[in-house]
Amino acid sequence: MKKIIFSAVILTLITACAGVGGSPKAVEPIALTNAAVFAGQNKVLIGDFRVTFITFDKTSATAKSGMFSSDTGYASSSMKATLTGVPDDVMQAVTDAAYQNFIAGLKSNGYTIADESALTGNTTWQKIKQEASPIKNTSSFKMITGGSREDATFAPSGRTLMGRAIGGGTPYEAYDVANQLSTPILNVNYTVHFVYFGSETDYKSNSYSNIKGAEYSAEVSVGQGVHVTPGSGIDFMRGVNSTFSHPNGAVHIKAPVVIPGGYGTSEDSTSGMQKAANVFSSVLGAVSGGTSSTKEISVVANPGEYKVKASAALTEANKRVLGALAAAR
Repeated sequence: MKKIIFSAVILTLITACAGVGGSPKAVEPIALTNAAVFAGQNKVLIGDFRVTFITFDKTSATAKSGMFSSDTGYASSSMKATLTGVPDDVMQAVTDAAYQNFIAGLKSNGYTIADESALTGNTTWQKIKQEASPIKNTSSFKMITGGSREDATFAPSGRTLMGRAIGGGTPYEAYDVANQLSTPILNVNYTVHFVYFGSETDYKSNSYSNIKGAEYSAEVSVGQGVHVTPGSGIDFMRGVNSTFSHPNGAVHIKAPVVIPGGYGTSEDSTSGMQKAANVFSSVLGAVSGGTSSTKEISVVANPGEYKVKASAALTEANKRVLGALAAAR
């Protein structure tokens, strides 16, 4: 007999390094790329500053047998989470505060910010498409595919968002302008997530016991926890890369910057049942054969509390990346 256990759990809070069923692992908070190019640089330009707020995301876990097993059973669990209750003006205010804090942090670390007219008056820079803020990405064919990550990206008030090259990268012209002006151009990109996912799978073969078959378990969890995600940070542009020249660097966050604690209530959209923000759990089945199921959660935010936590996470992210940038100078 095969036993398959499938579960989905909602947690109040998952901390920065926590994984479901595992011990916390230390992660270096900051990653420097080509740090030598930061040396001696005291004057910079701001090319792009953006904060992306994730509003829908999902995760999944599947337990199945080993490569050489003839057993085809499995247990699959997935979780979808949607953020509601945070209007655009809150996200804009968070972005504006993060930008002002970033500028102040640059100055307090000894940097001079060159006048933006050096960019806007440059003919090469003028070729770069500038997009109005915010830019919102939504899922296509959500009913069929289950959806992909959805988000809203904001520039500080009065600024635009730099258009992306094919593939989503920084346009070639931006690197060229940095070389022309002999002044590093900073592109700053932060992503703020509203929940933290975890997962655990297990497979136990009973072929050498009195019980025939196998046992599978798959669990996914989600908890309220506003955080700046790994990969956020600064791209430091000084010129165009070539075979013999690598003038550009980066400072990116490796460990998420988490502000613990709930900021709203969690609604089980699968059944429509309203739950308290702190605890919700559900065992979704124990059956023979293979099974899979999905739970959908809507986090209904208190916009004021979300604003405080998002701003705190971005302030700490600024502190980390700017501290690392200045230390490498």
